[in-house]
Order: sequence, then structure tokens, then C-alpha cells
Amino acid sequence: MGDYQDLGYTRPNIAALDQTGHNRGNLSNVLDSAFIGIDVPVFECYHMVVTSVPPGASAMIFRNGAQYSFTFPVGGSEWDPSQPMLLRDGDEIDFLWNVTPAAAAGVLPAVTAFFRFDTMLPVNATYVTRPVMLR
Repeated sequence: MGDYQDLGYTRPNIAALDQTGHNRGNLSNVLDSAFIGIDVPVFECYHMVVTSVPPGASAMIFRNGAQYSFTFPVGGSEWDPSQPMLLRDGDEIDFLWNVTPAAAAGVLPAVTAFFRFDTMLPVNATYVTRPVMLR
């Protein structure tokens, strides 16, 4: 059984024209290591909230280029997996939407992610006593 320390959450990540190269011409949310800003070696994304979704839009969710999940919201969505997404420093989470910026008509999906880490993992031992701040 783990001993989890909450790392907090990111500011909302607002979708923009895809820069990943995997969703050309469409909107994407890219939560890369620079955006997430966590330097704990092993941590988890245990919850995500998606808001401001254009009607009819859906997204494929990728972790490091591999499909992890999907969302088909109607105006918004909340994602709370029973198995948290395991991440390492440098990992990336992408939401690849099926809608272009023009079709979205100014309604840009926003993703807020919540993170924690297990203080019992030896690799995380040096992070137990010092606070970790999200950017």
C-alpha cells in the first residue's frame, strides 16, 4: 500500500492548433514535462477535468505517443480512472481532438490534471520532505 503525497494540479491547458504532428490541422492539448513542471522521478496523474469542449468534439488521449484513453463529452467531461496514469519525469499527455480551430468557433477545450506521488518508492525518497510546486 502506497503513501501518497498530493502534488496539486496544473493550470488549465488550453487547446491550440496541433504541434505534435499526430493531429495535423486539429486542436490538441499538450501536457508535456515543461507544462507539468514536476521533477519527482515517478508520479501519477490520478484525475483530469476537461471543460469548454465544442459540441460534438471528441478526443483520443495519448501517453508518450501511445493511446491511453478517449473522451466523448458534450460540453465538458471529467476523467477519474480507477487505475491512475503512471508517469515519469519527461512524460507527456496529449488530447488529440477531432475538431479544427475554425470549427471550434472559439470554444477551446481546457484540461486540468491532478498529480500525486508515492513516498514509499525508493526512487522518490528524496522528495518526501521537500515541497513540490506545479507551474
